[in-house]
Amino acid sequence: MRLLPRFVLPALALALATFGAGAQQQALRIVVPYSPGGSSDVLARAFSAELAKALGENVIVDNRPGAGSLLATQYVATQPADGRTLLLVDVPFTIVPALYRERVRYDVQKDFVPVSLIGESPTYLFVNEASPLHSAGDLVKSAQARPSTITIASGGNGSLTHLMAELFMINTRTRLVHVPYKGAAGAITDVAAGHVQAIITTMASAGGLYPAGRVRALAVSAPQRHPETPNVPTFEEAGVPGMNVESWWGVVVRAGTSPADQARLRDAMHQVLSQPAVRARIRNAGVDVPADTSADALRKTVSADVVRWREVIERANIHVE
Repeated sequence: MRLLPRFVLPALALALATFGAGAQQQALRIVVPYSPGGSSDVLARAFSAELAKALGENVIVDNRPGAGSLLATQYVATQPADGRTLLLVDVPFTIVPALYRERVRYDVQKDFVPVSLIGESPTYLFVNEASPLHSAGDLVKSAQARPSTITIASGGNGSLTHLMAELFMINTRTRLVHVPYKGAAGAITDVAAGHVQAIITTMASAGGLYPAGRVRALAVSAPQRHPETPNVPTFEEAGVPGMNVESWWGVVVRAGTSPADQARLRDAMHQVLSQPAVRARIRNAGVDVPADTSADALRKTVSADVVRWREVIERANIHVE
């Protein structure tokens, strides 16, 4: 076999690398604002392969973690409005602008347009299985009788779990002691261990602790009881109003994307989310695919949460550096 001259090999390697980089640039990207393995990353990978089939092109998942989704969102806001870069968004998309006012250089409602709502998941009020608290009402009464003594954990300052705790305190006129952790998993683990008394987080974050009976769910933040936890009352049923708040996920693109590209992406996402296999993968991640996954459904969700979380952050005087 005839060998290639040595000077040809580096040139060939460079050509292949350039081709590979060019192919990746041509692929449609789903930018995920978090590290691989988290719920948003799992959801993106649950539908990315089928989206590629629906569009007839390559689709890659591009993880860009940092600052609670700020870095990835800011990045997508600077990309061409050509429909080639999608952003997977969740609740922090609407929280971050109120938390990092001086650092945010985008407007979530003006600089992005919704493509599709993907999933929703309610949060639950959890306590240790040995806790004397057996209802949300018990927690309210105890907190009113002993202000600033009951501890409530969160996944970190400014996280959804933190804001849910603040919303609970606002709506019940109580004062709990906030204990922030670096992530909801560590926080609920300490609730199960009895180091902290309560937390409001998703069932997905509870992992195996709830089925194992190590934590008890006192209330769910949904308009109706969840079919998988029929014995857990809603906050409304427990006498705590204003807690119908669900975690959610969706897909957006840059504002200025052509109507034709928007329609193409919307139609493809609708087709993908209608597939039983995709819905099953999303459900396995602890997330429900809503009946309405339209762009308008996502728009309404974002609009409501922008107002909700700005008010909570201002009333609770939350500051994040």
